[in-house]
Amino acid sequence: MVAEIKFCSPVGKWWFLSPYAEFPIKMEVDGMLYTFPTVEHYYQAMKFYATDERFNTILHLKNPDEARLITKTQAYKINRRLDFDKHKFDIMEKGLRAKFTQNPQAAEMLKATGNAVLIKSCPVCYKCGFGIGSGQNCMGKILMQIREELLSS
Repeated sequence: MVAEIKFCSPVGKWWFLSPYAEFPIKMEVDGMLYTFPTVEHYYQAMKFYATDERFNTILHLKNPDEARLITKTQAYKINRRLDFDKHKFDIMEKGLRAKFTQNPQAAEMLKATGNAVLIKSCPVCYKCGFGIGSGQNCMGKILMQIREELLSS
C-alpha cells in the first residue's frame, strides 16, 4: 500500500480527491436545496448568500476553476457573507463530506486509499494544502477523517 498520496488537480490517479472532481452534491443553503456540480462550486458559492446573483452565477458555471477565478475579480470581492472566512474550513469539510457520502463511487475510491497519508500538494495553498514543503494540509486531514468514518461504518 502507498504510504503517501499527494494530490492537487483533478487529473491523474488521485483525481477524485480534488474538490474540482465532478461529483455533484446536494446542499441546503439559506433554507433552499441546491445541486452543485463540484465541491469547489459549493465552496466558492458559499462566499455569498443564495439570494445574491453571484451565488447563482457560480452555481451554474461549467468549470470549477472558473468558479474559483471569478471570486478573485473585484465584483466578487465585495459584500460577501460576513462569516465566510470564519467558517471556510467547516464549509470545505461539509462539501467534502457530502461528496463522499452522496456519491458511492467516490466513497469506494476514498476507502481504497487504505491508510495512506493524504496530502493536498498544491504549491501555493498553505492552509488547505501542504504548500512547498510546509503548510497545514487541512484538506488532506479532512479527507483522512472522512475515510476513517467511511471505513468504520
